[in-house]
Amino acid sequence: MPEYVPARGFKEMENLLRLYENQRNIYIYFYGEKDKQGRSWCPDCVAAEDTIMSAFRSHAPADCLILVVDVGNREFWMGKDNAFRKPPYSVDGIPALIHWKGVERLDGDQLLKKSLLELFFEETDSRKSNAVTQ
Repeated sequence: MPEYVPARGFKEMENLLRLYENQRNIYIYFYGEKDKQGRSWCPDCVAAEDTIMSAFRSHAPADCLILVVDVGNREFWMGKDNAFRKPPYSVDGIPALIHWKGVERLDGDQLLKKSLLELFFEETDSRKSNAVTQ
């Protein structure tokens, strides 16, 4: 089963990436901050959450790490100096899912499509990739 590690904000995310970067296959899931009722200010994040969480359980590699990153409130997210928007992350919209140290990513409405999520995890599963090349 994948390991889920929450990260609140940019600094915490970067610290966790340094901690885990050489240990395993890492995915980063970016979403808008949630209120006390557990609901994000981002309507797209709310719409995609069930599909994304289901895909994590059903299709993510069992040995992977999923960093679940809270990008902050709407005001912070919309700020022009937002570090999430700069390389190497280049997250222009949320929700977003990237394969760390890979080129694969899904953004926005793509995260509503179960078939895209299944393909995303199939393509990024290092165990399957290694088996094909050996």
